[in-house]
Amino acid sequence: MDPVLLMILAIIVALAFDMMNGFHDTANSVATVIYTKALSPRVAIALAALMNIIGPFLLGTAVAKVIAESIIPMNLLTIEIIMAGLMGAIVWDLITWWYGLPVSSSHALIGGLVGSGIAAIGIGGITWGGLTKVILALLISPIVGIILGMIMMILVGRFVISRIGRDKSNSIFKKVQIISSAAVSLTHGSNDAQKTMGIIAMFVAVTYGYENIVIEPWMIIACALAIGLGTALGGWRIIRTLGERIGNEELAPSQGFAAETGTAITIAIGSHFGAPISTTHVLSSTVIGTVMVGGTGVLNKNVVGNILMAWVLTIPIAAVAAAVSYFVLTLVGI
Repeated sequence: MDPVLLMILAIIVALAFDMMNGFHDTANSVATVIYTKALSPRVAIALAALMNIIGPFLLGTAVAKVIAESIIPMNLLTIEIIMAGLMGAIVWDLITWWYGLPVSSSHALIGGLVGSGIAAIGIGGITWGGLTKVILALLISPIVGIILGMIMMILVGRFVISRIGRDKSNSIFKKVQIISSAAVSLTHGSNDAQKTMGIIAMFVAVTYGYENIVIEPWMIIACALAIGLGTALGGWRIIRTLGERIGNEELAPSQGFAAETGTAITIAIGSHFGAPISTTHVLSSTVIGTVMVGGTGVLNKNVVGNILMAWVLTIPIAAVAAAVSYFVLTLVGI
C-alpha cells in the first residue's frame, strides 16, 4: 500500500480509538452528576462533550510526547506496529464497555503498543525504562485518587455538612457539582486526547522519516473533536456502574463533588507534568474513597473486585489482542 494512504488509514483508526476513548470514558464526568440529579443525562453529556473538546487546547502536549517517545524507539517503529496497538486497545475497550466495566483506555493503549511491538520486533524492541515510568504514573494515580476522594469527603463533612445540615448542603452541592463535573471533562480531554495526538504524530514521523515528534495544530483539533464526539454518544453501561453499583446506595451530591474535584486535581497535575494518567481509574478511585468515608459496609465489594480484576487484565489482554492484530495485518499485506 502507498505509504501516504497507509498513514491516512492509520490516522482514521487512531481517531476511531480517540472517539471510543471518549465514548468509554463518558461516565468519568457524567455518572456522578447524573446520579446525584444535579443535571439531566442529556445536559450532562452535552456539557461533558463540550469540555472534552476544549480540554486539549489548554494544558499543553507533554503527555502526547511521552506516549510517542517512551515505549518503542522511533527507529524501530512502523505504521503496522502502531495500528495493531490501537486495534488491541479498541478490542479491550469494546469488551469492557459491553460488561459495564470502567477500565483505562490509557492502559489498553500502552498494552497494545507493547504487544504489537513485541510481536514485530521482540522484547528488545521495547524501551523498558520509559515504559516503567509511564506505568508507574498509571499505578500511582488511583492511590492518589482514593486518598483525595477521602480527604475531600472528610473536609466536606466537617466544614459544610456538619454546619448547615445534610439536606441544605446537598442542595448547594447539586449546583456546585456542575462546575466540578465540567472540570473533570476538561482535564479528561486535556490528558486523554493527547495520547491519540502522540499516536498520530508517530504515524506522520514514521511516514516521512522525521527524527522528532511534532504535535501540529490539526492533530489537536482532530483529536479534540473525536473525543468530544465519542463523549456525546455516551457509554451508559459504564455510567450505571459508577453511579449505582460501586456503593450500595446512590451517591449524594456532596460525594459527587468530592470525587469530581479530587479527580480534576489529579488529572490536571498529570497533564502539566506529562504523566499519562487514567481518568477512569482516578474517578473510580475517588468514588471509592468517598464511599469508604461513609463506612466500608456501604462499598459493593463484588463490583469493586470485578473492576480491579479488569484493571489487572487490561494491559496483558490488550497486548495479546494487539499481537494478534499485527499478525493479521501482516497476513493481509497492509
